[in-house]
Amino acid sequence: MTTPTDYRKLIMKYQETLIRWISENPAPLLRWLYDRSILTQSQYYSLLEKIPNNCVTSLLDLIYQDQCVCKDQEIIKLYQSQNICETFLQILQEVQDYYCIELENWLHQHYREIKTRDHPTIPDNPKKKKGFSLFRSKKTQSYNVEHNLHQPEVELNIHKKSIIRRTENIIDNVEDSKSRTHIEIRYTDLFVTDDDSSLDTSQHEYFSLANRRARIYNHHKYQRIKPRDLLSPLPGIDRTPRRAKVKGIAGIGKSVAMNRLMHEWAMGITMRNFTCIFDFTFRELNLLEGSLSLVNLISRKFNYLERILLDLLKKPKYLLFLLDGLDEFKYQLDFEGQEKLVDVTTEVPVQELVVSLLKGSLLPEASVIVTTRPSSDIPTRFCHRSSIILGFEKKQVEDYCLKFYKDSEVSRRVYEYITENDSLFGLSFIPLYCYIICTALNEFFTSSSEKPFELSPPKTVGEVYYCYLYTVLRHHTVNTSVSKSNVFSAVKNELMQLGRLAYHNLLNNKILFDKNDLENFGFAENNFHSTFLSQILVRVKEKEVEMFAFFHMTIQEHLAALYCVVKTSNEDFLKSLDLWCFGIPPADPTISAFLSTSKNLMEKCKLENLQMFTRFFMGLVTAGLEGKLNGLDKSMDESILVGLCQWFKTQFQKNLSNQQVLNLLHCLMELQQDSIVKEVAQEIKTVNLFKMTLNLVDCVTLHYVLQYSNHKLEELNLGYSNIGNQGLKRLETVLHKCETLFLRYNCLDKEAAILESEVLKSPDCQVKKLFMCGNNIGSEGVLQLWAALERNQTVEELYLDITGITEKGTETIIPCLIKNTTLKALIIVGNDLGDIGKKRLQELSKRRSSLKIIGNFTEDLGLLEAYLAWVEEMKEDRNQLESVKNVNALQSVLNGLSFPAQGSPDTREKAKELKEKITELLNSPQFVTLRS
Repeated sequence: MTTPTDYRKLIMKYQETLIRWISENPAPLLRWLYDRSILTQSQYYSLLEKIPNNCVTSLLDLIYQDQCVCKDQEIIKLYQSQNICETFLQILQEVQDYYCIELENWLHQHYREIKTRDHPTIPDNPKKKKGFSLFRSKKTQSYNVEHNLHQPEVELNIHKKSIIRRTENIIDNVEDSKSRTHIEIRYTDLFVTDDDSSLDTSQHEYFSLANRRARIYNHHKYQRIKPRDLLSPLPGIDRTPRRAKVKGIAGIGKSVAMNRLMHEWAMGITMRNFTCIFDFTFRELNLLEGSLSLVNLISRKFNYLERILLDLLKKPKYLLFLLDGLDEFKYQLDFEGQEKLVDVTTEVPVQELVVSLLKGSLLPEASVIVTTRPSSDIPTRFCHRSSIILGFEKKQVEDYCLKFYKDSEVSRRVYEYITENDSLFGLSFIPLYCYIICTALNEFFTSSSEKPFELSPPKTVGEVYYCYLYTVLRHHTVNTSVSKSNVFSAVKNELMQLGRLAYHNLLNNKILFDKNDLENFGFAENNFHSTFLSQILVRVKEKEVEMFAFFHMTIQEHLAALYCVVKTSNEDFLKSLDLWCFGIPPADPTISAFLSTSKNLMEKCKLENLQMFTRFFMGLVTAGLEGKLNGLDKSMDESILVGLCQWFKTQFQKNLSNQQVLNLLHCLMELQQDSIVKEVAQEIKTVNLFKMTLNLVDCVTLHYVLQYSNHKLEELNLGYSNIGNQGLKRLETVLHKCETLFLRYNCLDKEAAILESEVLKSPDCQVKKLFMCGNNIGSEGVLQLWAALERNQTVEELYLDITGITEKGTETIIPCLIKNTTLKALIIVGNDLGDIGKKRLQELSKRRSSLKIIGNFTEDLGLLEAYLAWVEEMKEDRNQLESVKNVNALQSVLNGLSFPAQGSPDTREKAKELKEKITELLNSPQFVTLRS
């Protein structure tokens, strides 16, 4: 009978041989040991960080010394009849296909189970942080008997090993091996949810996504999807989706998520129903010219699959195609053209192959996942599932910091710094931004000296990027002991060449460059791969073709802004701002060469693409004034602020679009010149951000500017801005200045009503009109407002339509409002006040004859007409309709119209029309598609 000691001796005896065999590909074995809770997370990560030989040596030491620590009691019970060495050999047998035939023969010869028994069943999710399904013997899980085609295990195992090697590292920098981190260690879960195609294309894609996230969170309307479940059946639908589209902005983690998916499939962890995954990037496909078949395409990249490829393609339901980066495809996709009969051997241009796969006319039973930025898209009718990556949530930002720094104390301090700064935290949900933030903050939290850095920790987005650039230059270009002046002067020429490249191509909407592009902007070929450049301009190599791209689009925008700050003369300064912010070309025919070039390039540029650029520009103006750009031959003095102040004041006197107003507010925030903001704030009489979805950073920015206003604000319109309680909280100390305050449909609840009641109690309160319609403040919230109005002497009109008030919310309305002397109008329609509540309104109306109370839609013709116009607006505005649906407002109005007809014939006719219009809208396709 074999004893535990025998297994230990066996491993010790063949230690060197096992090390040699397993070192070729230790990842599958380590992952399976970890998922079986044989290895702890710290042990697993520690082993992954070692070179293969040392990794396997350390693993075997842990195994035969019985040092693996399993804290999961369920797992301990499952393995109580066998020691760790036996368990190790059992799992090694299950993953033997990943290793050489000699290992398989060795296991067959030397490893015998003590007794015949079934493999232990591992419970679902043995660790809270993991979500993997049951493990079975690899021999039975990878290939179903039904589709085991001519025993293709050899080629498929080569394929899986190749994928594991290609996907096992997340690379922060292509040229720096130190930046390579194992995907199992660095990968942090992403927030993926169903896409509803509501991203606003009139904004920079980052701001649009930030606002989309805000809407989703405040509406509590989302379903989290793990990337591995993209092809799982949709809720309430039995059919399994075959073609899935995954959208996400630059740097959000699309490619990393796909690599993670492939990595786990190749190790037998997820998507086991697929025999084979074929992955292609559109950058690869860009290199293909002429016609080719699907067989040709696959064989070119995966030549080791050639022998079994036709057999694989005969069973397409077990195949998955991953197509990454549609937005980078240079060919146009024609989804509306005449259908062509294409099979796997038909030779057509690569773009037609792609269209055929996406439409399902080629291999309709095969599964396809395609990733793209929002700027490129596929008709929804060809996608069974459309998803969007929204980046990190708060917990994932914390996890990312811990994985980045490894030192838990440093990680905690950095994470706290990020979360305490709304601008940084608002940026950190994008993984690549999170990397930039952590890199920028590294010097401030890891150095042992009292003053490790010559800068202060960044507080604005622009300061983060400046610190990132400074860190890159300081560590990779010059000796770390030099001053910041010399840091920039040492690479002045290269930095300006990079900036010019960034600026010209930002205006040309170009993100990929070849060698000729770089040479045209002054770079010598022998400098392409310098350490400095590799931190900013990364190499993108696809086979024999070498391309370059900025590390991230925002790096390109920041360098473009740096170039412009240095190159823009004082004479061109304000003219350039007019051009970048409003598209207004200079009228003077004798303009400088810089401004002339900018004017010509702007003909191809969309203004929304320059929103981040203009904000970076303002931040770098302040950096220049503070001497942080010394070494770039750019001297700036305070005189430039005089013209800049007047420029801002002039803009706010114009009739600007809501988007332009918001961008100017952010520019002031990035500028961080309090003296300018104080003057400009006095010119701001109204702020209209109606229907501009605002995130937390937008609210912080609005507060930053308005706090300096020493006069009342005539109007602040935040209707349908989706600010939620958190956004309102950021604005709390400026709300009392607003004469007319629109807070309609902002996902507010009783906490917001409590906050607003404190505003109304303020002795400095200027509020005359308050619109709280469409917020679920409820009875508890409105009781707080009544109490505040008892003392308030400014509010004249209060709009509480559809706010979830019941009979209870009227309990104190009479004693509070009879003491109020200023309120002239109270609109409280669309609430279920009950008979007692209505009687209280009638009693209040008698006792306060000067107060006009509208508790029924048919009491006021103007109100009915306003609601009819409101219904028409929603037919054209999906976001507005979503906000209205979120509080069930349409049904509330219908309920309010269901009472016996009252009022004049005109009001009864309008009420009937409104009822018909709402019923029609409730049954319309656009409303139905919003249903959860």
